Amino acid sequence: MGREPEGAPIAESLDMNQLRITWRNMANEQVMFPLQMKNMPVKIGSQRQLFLDNYLIAESENVTRQVHQPRRFAMPVLTRRDRNEEVFVLQVRQFETAPKFRMWYWSWRRWHKLPNDQEIRFATSYATSQDGVHWNVPDLDLYKIAGMADRNVVIPYGLMHGLFYEPHEPDPQKRFKALVCVEAKNPEISEGYYLHTSPDGVHWKADLSRQILPSLRKYDLPQGGIGDTTRFWWDPLRKKYIGDAKFVIPGKLRCRGIMESDDLVHWTRPRPTFFARQERTQIYGHTGFAYQGLYVGTRWIYVPDFNLNTHSMNVELDTSRDGHAWTRVGAGQPFMDFNHQRDTWDASRVKPTALLEVDDEIWIYYAAAPTGEDVKDPEFPDVHRVGYSTGLAKLPRDRFASINGEDEIGTLLTRPLDFQGHRLHVNAAVAENGELRVGILTRDEQSISGYTPVDSLPVTGDSINLSVSWQAKEKLTNLNHSQVRFQFLLKNAKLFSFWID
Repeated sequence: MGREPEGAPIAESLDMNQLRITWRNMANEQVMFPLQMKNMPVKIGSQRQLFLDNYLIAESENVTRQVHQPRRFAMPVLTRRDRNEEVFVLQVRQFETAPKFRMWYWSWRRWHKLPNDQEIRFATSYATSQDGVHWNVPDLDLYKIAGMADRNVVIPYGLMHGLFYEPHEPDPQKRFKALVCVEAKNPEISEGYYLHTSPDGVHWKADLSRQILPSLRKYDLPQGGIGDTTRFWWDPLRKKYIGDAKFVIPGKLRCRGIMESDDLVHWTRPRPTFFARQERTQIYGHTGFAYQGLYVGTRWIYVPDFNLNTHSMNVELDTSRDGHAWTRVGAGQPFMDFNHQRDTWDASRVKPTALLEVDDEIWIYYAAAPTGEDVKDPEFPDVHRVGYSTGLAKLPRDRFASINGEDEIGTLLTRPLDFQGHRLHVNAAVAENGELRVGILTRDEQSISGYTPVDSLPVTGDSINLSVSWQAKEKLTNLNHSQVRFQFLLKNAKLFSFWID
């Protein structure tokens, strides 16, 4: 192999315009997946099949996709604004033993000194709940921070941007693991992400001489580190640790990439995922979750035109089938929107960080703040001291987005489906003057006797679990692995998902 001439560049200079176009197209489903797959069979399991993307759809007519917004609680589930402290939720987990809900949150933003006189920033605190709604701030008294009234700090510095509970870890002192973003006024501690371990999620240890990932300091290319809204999570489908990383490229343009790890220490190069279509609406943050065999993501859309001083942002949805390529859901439709009256505690900044399946609902914990000088909150009149609180929003299961039919009947035809099971269910909302029918067709789109839309008994009502039957048949008979298509006919109806048990 020949030697590079002395002084020769090891890489071509980067074309910024090319970078922006490439990164933006990563979230475009038509660009990323140009193959026509309507006649290609797809194997499905027992999970609910959602219509967040076009993966299962062969053809559709007279239907639209609608993003549905969760019901947000009127007041925070946890706030310490009267104490001049933050409750920016970072992590929430469910456990089988009490306390059944546990929260780790960013509680302090200022610089402060540790007992060893080290000047350091931020703090992570701990709260517990039995029902996920009413939260208790325990008096742990592990650390004292001057000016902070609460005594529930578990890490007296940094932000816990990744939390992992691993009950089968051989070392009981490391059952909990966390990646914490640390800032310190000490040249011996580089700003970045550090691995922490704990036996109980309360008592943490870390080696602050061993940085895992550096923090982003400048907006040059190549990037010197990852940004402050990077999120780390466990992917139960691919059995990988995921780093959903923030980057800020020249021009202070925020974008995202995905990294992977097998051990929380060694990480792959990031693959681009998101870049805003307009410079005035940037992707400030993103959190992904595995859900029913696919991935659902909440992206924080930074809209400086709403309020330049408060980093105002609303939330949109995206989705992925493989954890690598993420596409937009109902592009431009908000999942959690601004309060345009600007008069509530969560009017301006909405940042979801935890999505849990609780019984038949999706619970979304989010950090939120008002619009700053625009807010009118009699309970907290000193708006300059008002920080983040933690809110809760709830959504019936699967109901992130629907395929809608109106007065004129709409149709949706699936790709050939390879499945095993005997009963078809739908999650749907059918108006009083509407109906939903289902026909079953062969792979080459021929009707199957007894399973035509005319044979289908109209599905009515509004429920997360509605059974589909036909006049002479209640179950799917002799259709296992037959690669048939479902044809949904919708009149004044919303279809969220279907599944076969």
